[in-house]
Amino acid sequence: MTLSELQGEVYTLTGRPDQAARTLLAVRSATLKLHQMDFFPKDLFETGITFSLSAYLQQLEYRSIIPRWRALKYIRKTDVDQADNLPFLTVITPEQVLDNYGCNRNDICYMGAEVINIRSSTELQYILLGCYLNPDVTETGYSSWIAREFPYAVVYEAASEVFRATGRSEEAAEYRRLAAEQRQLILISNIQQVGY
Repeated sequence: MTLSELQGEVYTLTGRPDQAARTLLAVRSATLKLHQMDFFPKDLFETGITFSLSAYLQQLEYRSIIPRWRALKYIRKTDVDQADNLPFLTVITPEQVLDNYGCNRNDICYMGAEVINIRSSTELQYILLGCYLNPDVTETGYSSWIAREFPYAVVYEAASEVFRATGRSEEAAEYRRLAAEQRQLILISNIQQVGY
């Protein structure tokens, strides 16, 4: 469903078209919440990155390249035309930069603030980066696979919030229960990338 269709469904349940701003906020918030309840393969995004120079140490300011960034999944070495995909880098925490002998580890990457730090065993200029994205919940670009495939998860979650905000606690509790059932359907249906 589109953003306006979801909003219309919430109006149908709540009977509160006078709560347009609150309903819109509830739909957008519910969409983000549902995507962030797990790391779904459908939220995975891959792109090639080219650094300006070839070097052993690289830093990538990821937010400027990928504004809806959620979490790093992998980085893989590659070549200029991505024909020869080389090994994956090991994603570590900053504390794991040194090995057991106190020497810097190679072929690693780690996050620091809004920068991914990369240490390669070979000079590196090209990578494939895989990350999880948040959905686009803006009014002009709204896009969510959950809204398309499980629209009532969004609708029930948003309706529950509108009911809560307007003081109708019994209805809020009922739609929170229905939303929980929909969340379970999303999780069950998206455990594996390939169905039976």
